[in-house]
Amino acid sequence: MLTRVHRLRRCRDLGGGSFAIEVDGPIAATEPGQFYMLRTETRWPVQLPRPFSLYDRAPDGAWGSFLIKPVGEGTRALCEAQPGSGIVLNGPLGRPFPADVVDPVCIAGGVGLAPFLLLARQAHARGRPLRLLFGGRTCEALAGLDDFAGIARVWTSTDDGSTGFRGLVTALLDDLLARGDVKPGDTVFCCGPDPMMHAVAKLCERRALRCFLSLETYMACGYGVCNGCTVEVQGERFKGWPYSRTCMEGPVYEACELRH
Repeated sequence: MLTRVHRLRRCRDLGGGSFAIEVDGPIAATEPGQFYMLRTETRWPVQLPRPFSLYDRAPDGAWGSFLIKPVGEGTRALCEAQPGSGIVLNGPLGRPFPADVVDPVCIAGGVGLAPFLLLARQAHARGRPLRLLFGGRTCEALAGLDDFAGIARVWTSTDDGSTGFRGLVTALLDDLLARGDVKPGDTVFCCGPDPMMHAVAKLCERRALRCFLSLETYMACGYGVCNGCTVEVQGERFKGWPYSRTCMEGPVYEACELRH
């Protein structure tokens, strides 16, 4: 973990109200699913920094980017910052997706797409394109999709049928299981809104799919001091403790570790 002031290179409009803010390096080697705490160097309008998964990174760490949808004062300040201004990064933090899963099925909703671009680049380098299911209410909600062109096998779903499969991403997963593109015994990585992740976890349990979730729990400090991001857990990893700090033991948990 390192705290450093970086310079904003650009803020790239991804459409659908989402942006990729790109900062100068050095960006430390970061595993898919790990996150950073971000704030502007000056005129930060809120008290605490905000957590974001690393979205993309130059192979040599010369730059990195974060997928952000401005919904409050903090996220708006980050997206409205001007090139050359300072962005304070603290990271990398947290527990990533397990590296020993060779061919995961990745399921994203909204800005939950963020952890999967690094994973797609790794898979593409190994010659085995990542499988990605990306769902949203409309086609405009699928911000960042173009960044996966040529490096991943992508299926989309929209509630209104404006692009891809018409329906929820869970229904798309069921369809891919029926067609054999996803098979019982596969492992799912999922990140997105809580209701979507809950539904994906339940479906995976019914269909014999192992499932890992990257939680979007609110974090205040990012490194285990404030205990503000606790979730109820079970299993040997937690040595009898009923609660876990998402920033330390997460944000990635196996679905069976979480008490729903």
